[in-house]
Amino acid sequence: MALKVKRIGQGDLTGPLRLKQRDEIGEVASELNAMCDQLAEKQRKLEAEMTARLAVVDQLRHADRLATVGGLASGIAHEIGTPLAVVAGRGKMIASGEVTGEEALDNARIVVEQTQRISKIIRQLLDFARRRPAQKGRVDLVAIVRKTLALLEPMASKGGVSTRVHVPPPGSMPADVDAGQIEQSLTNLLVNAIQATARGGTIDVIID
Repeated sequence: MALKVKRIGQGDLTGPLRLKQRDEIGEVASELNAMCDQLAEKQRKLEAEMTARLAVVDQLRHADRLATVGGLASGIAHEIGTPLAVVAGRGKMIASGEVTGEEALDNARIVVEQTQRISKIIRQLLDFARRRPAQKGRVDLVAIVRKTLALLEPMASKGGVSTRVHVPPPGSMPADVDAGQIEQSLTNLLVNAIQATARGGTIDVIID
């Protein structure tokens, strides 16, 4: 009996008491078992509710991320417009025979470079939009800042806004955080800053 009470105090609701006696001690044991069953059921319900709430929070975070992606789309479309035009123009020159030999090879290299540039821009956007479960880990805050600024550069450029970064060397600011949440929060702050800054203005990003 004493051991059962001690386990209950420690949060262990398993292992019902099995006493065959029908005296007051038997009744107490029966009540303890019933109480443990009720507490265990409430615990299961609380865990289910918590899981459901966490799922809703995750959905809201992802919706917020997708809304941000929508805001970035026009800037990125503007950013890839130039390399696409270069690829199309150089490709036509090669296909039509307008350039040959070494000049054709130079144009082909330019096409590859611009294609890689487009791929990088789109990959950054897709990586940001990807749904990821909340997970805390050791990350470099400086790397997150630079990655976020690279993602938002097209939007800033389209709005005529420049950014200045004042951060320590990469790897010098490790932290145990959820990288996705930090990136999302920083993105929201910078998007608001870009939208609130007049053309020709500068946004300073400082970490110290």
